[in-house]
Amino acid sequence: MAASSISRPIGGLFVKFLLAFWSALLLAYALISAANQLQSKHQERVLHSPQLRLVSQTARVLASRGDTEVLKEVLQTWEDDRFSRERLLVLDEQGQDILQRPVPADWPAKLAAIAERYEISVRDPQGHLWQFLPLEREMQGAMATPTLKGWSGSPPPRDLHGAMPDEMSGGMPKPPVGAKDAGPKPPFWFQPWFLLAVVLFTSTVASLGLAWYFAAPVRKLKQALEQLAEQQWRTQLGSEVTSRHDEFGALGRSFNQMAQNVYLAMLSQRRLLHDVSHELRSPLARLQIVIGLARQDPAELANTLDRVEAETQRLDRLVGEILTFSRLESGELQGKQQLVYVHELLESICDDAQLEADAAHKSLMLQPLPVCAVLADAELLFRAFENVVRNALKYTPEGASVWVRAQVQAQWLTIDVDDDGQGVPDEMLQRLFQPFFRGQSSHDGVGLGLSIAQRAVAAAGGSIEAQNRYDDLGAHVGFRIRIKLPLHGGQ
Repeated sequence: MAASSISRPIGGLFVKFLLAFWSALLLAYALISAANQLQSKHQERVLHSPQLRLVSQTARVLASRGDTEVLKEVLQTWEDDRFSRERLLVLDEQGQDILQRPVPADWPAKLAAIAERYEISVRDPQGHLWQFLPLEREMQGAMATPTLKGWSGSPPPRDLHGAMPDEMSGGMPKPPVGAKDAGPKPPFWFQPWFLLAVVLFTSTVASLGLAWYFAAPVRKLKQALEQLAEQQWRTQLGSEVTSRHDEFGALGRSFNQMAQNVYLAMLSQRRLLHDVSHELRSPLARLQIVIGLARQDPAELANTLDRVEAETQRLDRLVGEILTFSRLESGELQGKQQLVYVHELLESICDDAQLEADAAHKSLMLQPLPVCAVLADAELLFRAFENVVRNALKYTPEGASVWVRAQVQAQWLTIDVDDDGQGVPDEMLQRLFQPFFRGQSSHDGVGLGLSIAQRAVAAAGGSIEAQNRYDDLGAHVGFRIRIKLPLHGGQ
């Protein structure tokens, strides 16, 4: 079954390439034949056989000397040669052949057609003009051959073997029955059957090679796709495909990137399911403990209900953040773009957070902000800023300060939220934006705040990054979250 599935693409490509080769050959042959036919209609073909050149040179020499009798003998000898393909007409000024052979009616045009390339006339010592017109025997048509004894007019009859009777052929003996014409045979590699065999062989080999060349990467890609369909998420194409410098190589590299993205997406999904189940299990376990304690001591029912309410609210916040994160991941919350004035948004958030800062004996400082607007989802951007500011208040020590600053530069709004907390190790900075990651902190939280903030800022076309802050001497002094957003319009 596997062998047949592998051979099918090769066989199909082979047939297509072979048909394409043959079609191209037939088309080329047809075009060349048509061009030759069109050319033959406007210009007679002049033959260039060695025999014709020799006879023509001899005829010109004899005519220029006035040796007409010798010239007639030479022409008559060539005329009697059954194997000659051409004949040479020697015409006087009136267009009469020296052997009284029929002359084509358009002989002046034929002479003019070859006059630029060949010497077509000479004069003898008496001043007579002799003109030389080479013709193919096939072009003579129904011309008479006056040198044949007792025959004139149309070509003489021949017997079943193509030979003329003795009394018409000037006494030339007939060839034996079944005998072949004498003369050298061309080598076999000039035979039509051999040339056809060479064309068929080379086209077949070329088609097989091309079919294998194109089918090999297709077969590899098909096998890789089948492995992905079987949930083998780590499937990758080998270097025999990806190292190619053609479209198949580019396709292979794109496939590997796609397969890697699918694998990472599956890992992210599994990790998210694991983290969600873990986060839900903790409050549920605490609820079960509280219910068990209430059953043991009914007198503590009021206190137990308060604890149940607190855990229920925590579960509600957790489910809400999970739903928000899931919608951001799937893109469901994108598209609600509107004009948001960032300075108003930050002032509102800082006013609300100031109460928490005062209660925790911390300071929240908001630097005067420029008037600026961005195109974003107002609710998502509010949650992003709120998460960042509240995280800074949560992790900064008592008696320390949190600073919120903003500046506009090159059509971008940069917002820095600095705290005096201990920060995180540099190698963990990028992981802060992963879902459910809480670093080394023991503070309450589900680890989705910065993940939601990152996706909310990205939905507005911006970016967010975490940095540790250092003084001029290189000592650690705090932590910073930097948010960059593109300004709307020409602000």
